[in-house]
Amino acid sequence: MWTVVATKCKEMINNWRDFPLASGSVWMGRYRIEHFIGRGSYGQAYACIDMTTGNQVLLKRSMPSKKEIGILLLERESRILQKLNHPQIPKWLRYEKQGRHEALVMELIDGENLEHRLIEQNQVYSLKQALDVLKELLQPLAYLHGAGFVHRDVRIPNVLDKEGRLYLIDYGLSCRIGEQLPEELRLALKEADPLEASSGSESSWSVAKRRMRRPEAGSDLYGLGHFFLFMMYAGYEYREGQEELSWEEELELPQNVNRFVSRLLQKTGPAWTSAEHCSQELEQLMASLPD
Repeated sequence: MWTVVATKCKEMINNWRDFPLASGSVWMGRYRIEHFIGRGSYGQAYACIDMTTGNQVLLKRSMPSKKEIGILLLERESRILQKLNHPQIPKWLRYEKQGRHEALVMELIDGENLEHRLIEQNQVYSLKQALDVLKELLQPLAYLHGAGFVHRDVRIPNVLDKEGRLYLIDYGLSCRIGEQLPEELRLALKEADPLEASSGSESSWSVAKRRMRRPEAGSDLYGLGHFFLFMMYAGYEYREGQEELSWEEELELPQNVNRFVSRLLQKTGPAWTSAEHCSQELEQLMASLPD
């Protein structure tokens, strides 16, 4: 009984500590909170006005309840963003420290989230539109891989559309290609438990996430494959009593598109070593499709 009570108390305290900063408040004496954007497992994002420059910025702080792990992830993301310079990647501005508080400040991309479009607005993508999205996202990925990094979280919540340009955001899980993460991070992110992976108890999405977390360029392309299927299934209508089939059978895509997506998911053919090589083959594929 006391264990349950203690757990509940700890949960209440963490919820209180992680409560979003109030709109209109000034943080670190410099950033006026305009509105709360959202939260992930380890961080919170806010749209702010930098009162020193007058510019709109995005402020990302670690969740107070995550303590050292949250700070470690935030510092890693800051160091990686500081090395990147691409028009489809948010620009690093500064890293702030004040007492126990730390924050990453970056360019605010005031765009629409693709997850919102697909789920809330029920937007449907044609095959050509979905392939165009892949083509555009392969540009920041090719740059990222060329710089020696892997994103490791290519999903629809991490893509914003601003005035027709797609941005790849959230580099909180990014790392160098081939990097072995510190043990405390691997444990916190559940990337260091081979018994769980082989127990057969994981959901298909857990297996997919584990594959997306490998420190190699193919992980981002694997995520891109799932991204594409998500877009295509947005317009798919199940018939009553229909048995569950594979995506190849349900979506009825052209054969060469099936082969391309299967290769993204590393089901067939050799894996691409970078997004640039993948992009070249996508160009050829799109040119071969009828208008």
